[in-house]
Amino acid sequence: MKKIFTLMAIISVPAAGLWAQATPNSGFETWTTTGFPSYEEPNSWNTANAQTNVIGTFTCIKASGADKYTGTYAVKLVTKQIGAPFNVVVPGVATTGTLPSSMSGPVTGGIPYTLRPDSIIGWYKYTPVGGENGFIGFLLFGPAANNADTIGSGSFVTPTTTVGTYTRFAAAMTYTTTASPVNSMWMLASSNNNGAASGIGSTLFVDDLGLVFNPTTAVEELNTIELTIGPNPAADFVAINNASDAKAIFVLYDFTGRKIVKQEIQNGENIIDVSSFPSGLYSYSLSTVDNADIKTGNIILQK
Repeated sequence: MKKIFTLMAIISVPAAGLWAQATPNSGFETWTTTGFPSYEEPNSWNTANAQTNVIGTFTCIKASGADKYTGTYAVKLVTKQIGAPFNVVVPGVATTGTLPSSMSGPVTGGIPYTLRPDSIIGWYKYTPVGGENGFIGFLLFGPAANNADTIGSGSFVTPTTTVGTYTRFAAAMTYTTTASPVNSMWMLASSNNNGAASGIGSTLFVDDLGLVFNPTTAVEELNTIELTIGPNPAADFVAINNASDAKAIFVLYDFTGRKIVKQEIQNGENIIDVSSFPSGLYSYSLSTVDNADIKTGNIILQK
């Protein structure tokens, strides 16, 4: 019995350009029905469902109700055994890279990205089988001139015991070079290659992934800026209260990482009109006018 999608065999194919975010659809709020027979896929992520839907097996499932952390949905990944003619154990995998078209092979591609986050964060719960671990990882790759080397990575491995309620995780990024990355990739898996058939049934839930940037400049200025944002969830507007004299920049992104609002934040209350945007999970950043990060987060729009 072989196991597919080995996490240690990831290869990236860099591409030009810069996305505003390396974590599209970070809260797994939007899904698309695709394929025949049909299945649901989290927008901007790839899963093994495209290979297994023909035999009616799905390792990535839209989670809701008590199985989501915030918003409406989360992602549920389950390790399953696929019978003949494949005869493989398939971990539930979701990635912003590209999975192979066959039932085995490396993960390629990714999202163009040039920033260097300090850590990865998110929320998870996990039910292991046979001593398995779940895996959440973020990789940064260098340019083709450097043979697309992995120049930075952050990973979190779940305990081998059940984590029955949503729990926050954080993992520091480790960099092997000072070079700027050109490409990024998230990888989520319900099994971390600790075994084969023994891990069947291991289940990982993930919600609200994010990247953390700790500014190393303008610390004194950042400490003087007091910003509050709400309501959350919101419907027609978001109010940002700036209790300091310093200005800030607010940017709102949709699930693809596309910048849809950019507004300068003045002293006092600032109203951001979001009435024209559909319901879903959005992310935002607040920074100084010199582009030093103040805070980031998610906003849910419910119409």
